[in-house]
Amino acid sequence: MKTISDDIWMAKILQLLFLIISISSFGQSQILKGKIVADSLQGYAINIVNFTKKLGTTNEDNGFFEIPASSGDSIVFSSVQYQIRSIVVSPSQLKEERVRIVLSSVVQQLEQVKISDIKLSGNLNKDVGGVELQPFVDNQILGLPFNDKPQPTLPERRIYTARSGILDLPINYLSGKLKKLKVIKELDDLQRLVYNAETTFNTAFFVDDLAIPEDLITDFMYYCADDDYFKDLLSNSQRLTLLEFFQKKSISYRKLKEID
Repeated sequence: MKTISDDIWMAKILQLLFLIISISSFGQSQILKGKIVADSLQGYAINIVNFTKKLGTTNEDNGFFEIPASSGDSIVFSSVQYQIRSIVVSPSQLKEERVRIVLSSVVQQLEQVKISDIKLSGNLNKDVGGVELQPFVDNQILGLPFNDKPQPTLPERRIYTARSGILDLPINYLSGKLKKLKVIKELDDLQRLVYNAETTFNTAFFVDDLAIPEDLITDFMYYCADDDYFKDLLSNSQRLTLLEFFQKKSISYRKLKEID
C-alpha cells in the first residue's frame, strides 16, 4: 500500500536527479566562436588559451577562431605583436554568432641613447685606460639596510590590499572581488612562466630541433605549462632536463596538433 512517506521519498529522489542533471548540463562545454580584430593581423597567429580548461588554439588568417568553453571560463589572447588580453566567458557570449575581440599593438619604446665625446683609437689596451668608469654602488656596499627579496607583482599587491583592513577582507570576499583577483594572479603567473620558458632556448631550437612551427611556440609553452613538473624545471634552471622534457612533450604536442 502506497503511503505518504513513499511520496515524500519519491519527491526527494526526483529533486536529487533534477539537481544532478542540472549540474551536469551546466558543466558541459560549448564552443566560443569569435573574431580577433587588430591592426596588420594578416599572417599572425594569436595564441588563444582557455586557462580554466587548459585548452589552446590559434586563429585563422581572417581572425576567426573557435575554442571549447563554458560560462565563467577565463580565455587568454597573447602574441608578441599585441598586448595580452583576457576575458571571462559570459552566457551571452556563448550564444553570440561571433564574439569580437579587439587587440592593441605593443608599443616598443627604445632606450635613450647617449652619445659620448670620447675618441677611441681602436687599441683596446690603450682605450681602456682613457675611459672613466663609474663605480657601482649599492646599499650593501655602503653598509645600509637592503632587501634582496623580489618585489611583489601588481596582482600580488592588489590581493594584499583587498585583504587589508577590518572591512576590506569580508567585503571583497563576499562580492567576489578577491576571487577575481586570485584568478588574475594565476593568469599573470602563467604568462610569466610561459615567457620565461619561451626565452630559455632560441627560436631555432623549437623550430629546427622540435619541429614546432614558429607561430605555435607560445601555444606549445602553454601546453607544457599544464605539467606541474615544468615549473619546477624552470625554477631550478635544469636546462639539460628541461631540454629532454621539451623533446618528449613536442612529440605528443605535434600529434595533438596533427603536425607532420
